[in-house]
Amino acid sequence: MDAAARRRTYDIPKSASVGLAEWTTKIKALQRQVDEDEEAETRRLEEEIMASRISRMRRSTLQPRPLSHDSCEPFTKRNNQPKVYLTSHH
Repeated sequence: MDAAARRRTYDIPKSASVGLAEWTTKIKALQRQVDEDEEAETRRLEEEIMASRISRMRRSTLQPRPLSHDSCEPFTKRNNQPKVYLTSHH
């Protein structure tokens, strides 16, 4: 069987092309809705991530932290000065 014989051509009646146009319109509308839903979900996730980061930042600034890495010693080894702690006053 040669390529021409294997290839089939179809004559689409006008009523079918109208139906095809309807389906094309429906598919495009559905795709727009999917895209809008995807954008809304992306915005929601970005907002959730931002809220989580803000919450983490607030928690971390409420707890005093030593500035030096040597948290077991009451004075720094370099200059025998008391350690400075960061606290947040809101």
